[in-house]
Amino acid sequence: MRQDLVLASLLAGMGVAVLPGVLAFYLAAGPVVWLATGAAVTAIGLLFAYTADDRPDDSSADGAAGASTPPKLNCPECGARAVADGSGCEYCGATLPE
Repeated sequence: MRQDLVLASLLAGMGVAVLPGVLAFYLAAGPVVWLATGAAVTAIGLLFAYTADDRPDDSSADGAAGASTPPKLNCPECGARAVADGSGCEYCGATLPE
C-alpha cells in the first residue's frame, strides 16, 4: 500500500470531520472573524511572496552534490520525455535526433 495515498486519505478524512465545526464557528462568529481571517491570510501570503528566494536551487532532488540530470527531449514518434543520449525512446523504440 502506498504511504502517500494513505496520508492523503487520512488528511481528507480529517478535513471532512473538522469542516462542519469550522463552518459553524465562522457562521456564528460573524463578519469580523471573516475579515480578520482574510487579513491574516493576505498578510501571510504577502510575507511569503516578498521573502521568497528567487535564486534557482542548484542541488538535485536526491541531495547529491554536483549531480546533474541529463538533457531530455520529446520523442518525435510518441511524444514521451526521453534522455537525449542517443539510446532511443524507451517507450516506442524510435531513434531520437541528436
